Amino acid sequence: AVVSTQSTGGRELSQLEFVDAISLRYNFHVANLPSVCVCKKENSADHALSCSHGGFTISRHNEIRDALADFCSHAGLKSVEIEKTLQTVNPMDFPHTANTAPDARMDIFCIGMWRRQMSSFVDVSIFHPGAPSYKERLNKGTPMKTLYKEKAARKKRAYNRRVVEKEGGSFTPFILSTSGGLGVEAEQILKLLATKLSLRHHDPYHEVITFLRTRIRFALLRSMLIALRGMRKKIDIPSMAGYDWHLFE
Repeated sequence: AVVSTQSTGGRELSQLEFVDAISLRYNFHVANLPSVCVCKKENSADHALSCSHGGFTISRHNEIRDALADFCSHAGLKSVEIEKTLQTVNPMDFPHTANTAPDARMDIFCIGMWRRQMSSFVDVSIFHPGAPSYKERLNKGTPMKTLYKEKAARKKRAYNRRVVEKEGGSFTPFILSTSGGLGVEAEQILKLLATKLSLRHHDPYHEVITFLRTRIRFALLRSMLIALRGMRKKIDIPSMAGYDWHLFE
């Protein structure tokens, strides 16, 4: 059974992590953060979750990518890969909004997601609604669902035509926010995988879909908690070159 055999690790929180998680969930002040970020900007929870210094935004993305790839493998999809490089294209054949870079990659590749023997490409994108550009729009009344749609549309403009025409496959953006919400396509992917997992492992669908959503959201939460208080500045460690490791000879 997929639900009972999957590890429950990663769902335990320390006291400080629990308090931080509650503060993020209800938009309370997060206490005892450094007043200034290493990037020299005023620090806050919103800034910590948006700042690229320290690599925490990339780590957050990779956590979701790896969890989703794991779901695909357990669901029985074939040839599951992460960071698959796309075939090269002639930039002149595509609109300026398309990503025609020779080293362009997809977060997840698999066969059989939407149709048997059909290649499927999925690209993950996570945004923080508290970032200044989004926060200003939300304060002016822009619905959250509009932000999900715009992010998905931007991904499709960048990759859909290239994947369909050059790779002969399907492209699906997996959009989610740090608030835990999912875009329409992301919900469709999770429901599809839950159906496949339920049939393959003989688990009730409602338990499987709950498990998938919980794992995604805890992976997201953990990466956010690390970003809040993680070390962003590199520490200079003395070189160990030339050190005599033969201590007992």
